[in-house]
Amino acid sequence: MYIGIDLGTTGCKTVMYGASGGVLCEYNREYELIFKDGFVEQDANEWWRLVCEGLSYVVEKSGVRDVRGISVSTQSISFVPVDRNGRTLDNAVSWLDLRADGQCARILERFGEKHIYDVTGKFCLSDYSLPKLMWLKEHKPDIYFAADKILFPLDFLNFKLCGRAVCDYTVAGGSMAYDIHNCCWSKELLDFAGIEESKLAEVGCMGEKVGMLLPEVCKVCGINEGCTVYLGGQDQKLAALGAGIEKDVCTVSFGTATAISKLCENDGGASLFRFSNSEYISELALMTTGAALRWLSRTLYGSMSYKEMDALAENSAPGAGGVVFESDLSSGGAIRGLTLSTTSADIVYALYEGVSRDIAKAVESLGGADRLKVFGGGAKSDIWCRILARVANIPVEVLDTAETASLGAAMLASEYKIRPAGVKKILYPENN
Repeated sequence: MYIGIDLGTTGCKTVMYGASGGVLCEYNREYELIFKDGFVEQDANEWWRLVCEGLSYVVEKSGVRDVRGISVSTQSISFVPVDRNGRTLDNAVSWLDLRADGQCARILERFGEKHIYDVTGKFCLSDYSLPKLMWLKEHKPDIYFAADKILFPLDFLNFKLCGRAVCDYTVAGGSMAYDIHNCCWSKELLDFAGIEESKLAEVGCMGEKVGMLLPEVCKVCGINEGCTVYLGGQDQKLAALGAGIEKDVCTVSFGTATAISKLCENDGGASLFRFSNSEYISELALMTTGAALRWLSRTLYGSMSYKEMDALAENSAPGAGGVVFESDLSSGGAIRGLTLSTTSADIVYALYEGVSRDIAKAVESLGGADRLKVFGGGAKSDIWCRILARVANIPVEVLDTAETASLGAAMLASEYKIRPAGVKKILYPENN
């Protein structure tokens, strides 16, 4: 039996899979962000507590103690300083935190956007880890110098599970400090930032064996000794793996925000990550997709349920009666074309079309695709997926599970004995 753990930004899922890939038991708990003095932080001890709680829960409920493999999918670019025993010295700095705008500007001034992208596959943004590591050293030097390691969620959990702090290419690649082409930490970027490479984790390829689950963890969680920990990766990349990403296919993680991913050659235009020893994966993110629908529900429709909004949208038609919804509410959206004949159904339909247009543009920017594999909350909306197939003019495969990140982790834990998600239905452009 195999366990996939998915530690997201505000929740932890743990899923026990059988040898054939069926779900035996699952655990899901949410936890809070910490908003402190304008910063966004997390308690990394809570990450570990929920992982232990989740492991204990699925083992107890399933009655399975003989677990062969565990792997972890995580949020990527948050980080926590720890001592040599893995004890936290401060809160983790969340990837949502934007405290390091000044440091980011200095990195950009020194190296320029093109060089940073050529090395790291990232555009120079204060969301990434490197500017925030600079901030930590400059504003909390006592914490920085006391830290034996500064760990991302994946390396932190691997250290707790088996005593070895290792992250993969996709997690390291989100730091804006990793040379994705030479598979090493960038000496020039770290030197400029004043960050010692020795404080960062080892980096490997997802699927590698990290070590054996520690005896004390086995005892606490009720797992028989002899369980192998396999190297996982960043949650969106493991979600793409679990969705069955392959050449000429885009995966669409259709949730509060939406990530569109595609295996690619070594070229730019979007966030670029090394995916394996021989492959890259490119990703574009849309910040307010499901979030825009939630806003519309709460603001204009009195917290109407998503099923009710789907039913309402069925009363409109392509073009939404002339209404156009620009759905990126993070940067300033707009609803245009309203007339006295506009219905509430038209507005919902226009939102579905607007998000679908944005997804279609992202797919085109990534070089196009023969198919879209769609999962997440938005994939539960039949009408939204039908609209996406028509607007993108690409067949849409709706998967049979939304939990593809934990599935991707379980695939790694099983050494690919467990297969990717199946296809529940296919929606063709000409039929919608």
